[in-house]
Amino acid sequence: MQNFLYKARDNFGKEVRGTMMADGEAELANKISNLGYYLVRYKEISEAQQLKGSKKVARLKTPDLLNFTIHLATLIDSGVPLAAALRELAQDETKENLQKIIDDVRYRVEAGSSLKEALASSPRSFPKLYTAIVGAGESTGKLPVCLNELARLIDWQLELGAKVREAATYPVILFCVMLGVVTLLMVKMIPTFKPIFKEMNIQLPGPTQFVLNVSDFVLNWWWMILGAAVLLVAGYIAYNATAGGRYRIDSVKLRLPVLGGLLRKIALSRFCHTFALGLKSGVNILTALDLASEVVDNVRIRRSVVKARDSVNVGEKLGTAFQVSGEFPPLVVRMITVGEQSGSLPQTLDKVTIFYDREVPSAIRKMFSLFEPVTIVFMAAVVGGIAVAIFLPMFKIADVIGGG
Repeated sequence: MQNFLYKARDNFGKEVRGTMMADGEAELANKISNLGYYLVRYKEISEAQQLKGSKKVARLKTPDLLNFTIHLATLIDSGVPLAAALRELAQDETKENLQKIIDDVRYRVEAGSSLKEALASSPRSFPKLYTAIVGAGESTGKLPVCLNELARLIDWQLELGAKVREAATYPVILFCVMLGVVTLLMVKMIPTFKPIFKEMNIQLPGPTQFVLNVSDFVLNWWWMILGAAVLLVAGYIAYNATAGGRYRIDSVKLRLPVLGGLLRKIALSRFCHTFALGLKSGVNILTALDLASEVVDNVRIRRSVVKARDSVNVGEKLGTAFQVSGEFPPLVVRMITVGEQSGSLPQTLDKVTIFYDREVPSAIRKMFSLFEPVTIVFMAAVVGGIAVAIFLPMFKIADVIGGG
């Protein structure tokens, strides 16, 4: 089979472009004709060329993917054939780029590909987890159910992100204001006092001299501070891009006070949601573990899932494998063990996800509610300390004037 990039037109002259697998020109023209189009131009492309070209195509953003999933599930559940459902979604789509993505999926389905294969041709729009669950739904005849479950998972991810942004907005603004105020004091206000102190020729207290030195350093070496910050960020990104570096950084994150606990809960919540979805969709336990490991952001926890998967593959109990890893709390291990023994693992995991659905938002609110007063106190201490350091010499100046 060869891969062809083709251009075709329908009876009204509307142009259609896409890629299709065929044994040659004759089969390609026949497939295009079966879709109701006539072939205009084509050329054979390699797999690498197709992947390179797909990177230039717009991708479905998460909200768009959610809408696509909900609408497709509704149409299929109502008895609309898959190709007709995709055609209707493409016609209703107002964004041209997204319409092209859906049309490409439809063309592939009409050419004989499964929905999973059609979606997998656009990996930037449809991640591996998505296509795997869709494939499981197709093979088990539960595609609408699987799509609805995917919609719930995507909706949960969007809701979690919204809660994090909502809780972080005020503390981030507060921190930026504090940074701006301190910078303004250092580069504008404090330098105006330096000539006054020099003219009075008095011995400056230690805190005052320190603040003046810091102000001079910021004014004279601001470019070095900025460069160091850029190098620090670049070094962090480069180190985090390596396997060992990412593992060490993620390990440190889990040990941070307050934040570490929240990150662990978010990672475990993602794992439980995805693992449960995979099992309910009919995916075998090893594939479900593979899919769940990919959505876990923390590399340390991801590796523990992979190790548990390898242990299960050689015959070990799932609950025992998770307990040995040491990365999963007793609650999760106990629930998995109970579900495994009773044969109701997906339902048991659902109960764990309900727990984390309550626990994670609560932990987010607690963390940022703690961050707010800490930032305010720190800001007050810094600004107050600078003010005290500046006004300390005023008492000596008053004594000099009074003595004069």
